[in-house]
Amino acid sequence: MVQAERALIEPSQIQDAIAIETAIEAQSATAAPTDTAWYAVLKGSTPVLITAPHATKPYREGSYRFSDGAGTAALAKLLNTLTCATVIYTQYRSPSDPNYYDDNAFKAEVAELIKQHKPKLLIDLQGSSTSRPYDVDFGTMEGASLLGRTDIVPSLRKALRKEGLRNVSDDYFPAAKHHTLTLFASSLGVPSVQLEINST
Repeated sequence: MVQAERALIEPSQIQDAIAIETAIEAQSATAAPTDTAWYAVLKGSTPVLITAPHATKPYREGSYRFSDGAGTAALAKLLNTLTCATVIYTQYRSPSDPNYYDDNAFKAEVAELIKQHKPKLLIDLQGSSTSRPYDVDFGTMEGASLLGRTDIVPSLRKALRKEGLRNVSDDYFPAAKHHTLTLFASSLGVPSVQLEINST
């Protein structure tokens, strides 16, 4: 992987992220208008695909569940700006849970993005409770979702530490249950990691 440098973020980018988080949070429990997808895709030029499937309320097992609070969508958008990664995030209430079920438009779009862009890595962003014992947890299905790319987690860990995040863990949430995006993408041949990010 490429040597990590410190991120240089402009105040205007922070303002944009806050505006995106505020707008998406306001419509988190609202169905998408008829002519609008419930998710958004921002294409990039680097071979990384970033997903944020819980930025809005997902529908799972008969009811709408809590969202990540739209922070993961704002982070995904910022990562698109900073790194030119392709990103996909929910922007309205989700009629399905893309990190729990495979049969939905979000997962179909992810499969199409993988087919078109052939990413070398998928990073799935998840918000995590402040009660969790980590800043960031790397979910890799106990390493299986990395498809032999043992350099990925150490590189990500090093990059996060450069930014001051020292309390990281491995597979507190391994992303192995149900139909996670990490499982889905790795089954399509893309090394994948779920990042559970503490909301503190």
